[in-house]
Amino acid sequence: MSDIVFSDDLTNLLIMFLLSFAAGSVLPLGSEWYVILLLEKGISALGVVALATLGNTLGGYLTWWLAKAGRAWYDSKRVLSRRGRAAEALFNRYGVWSLLLSWVLIVGDILVVLAGISRTPTALSLILIFIGKLLRYVFLALAWLGVMAA
Repeated sequence: MSDIVFSDDLTNLLIMFLLSFAAGSVLPLGSEWYVILLLEKGISALGVVALATLGNTLGGYLTWWLAKAGRAWYDSKRVLSRRGRAAEALFNRYGVWSLLLSWVLIVGDILVVLAGISRTPTALSLILIFIGKLLRYVFLALAWLGVMAA
């Protein structure tokens, strides 16, 4: 069996994916600094943005799923109060679009947890989380490219 040899770029992109996954979960990490570092090294902006977005989205999805599973466990033990049901209905009616802000430090994690607790549909949650995180990394890469062009 032959040894697998990773290129430096492939290793860096794998680290980017793992770091952005962890940062997309409830862990207090940031991945923006590594995105800039990889762009500085000349690694493809498209590859960096794609893997950072994918990792961060999957990390957010894990957080959403854990919150949804926690809610299911809670519902099996207790009945949600009237206020809790009202808050859930309010989030499902107006707050679901706030998932576009899932990339914002601390607040984004809370929004993703609220979506999971409120049992926001999987596809809608995943799409909105993805769009929000994609826009952040695209903006970051474009800002870096703009600074480099100036």
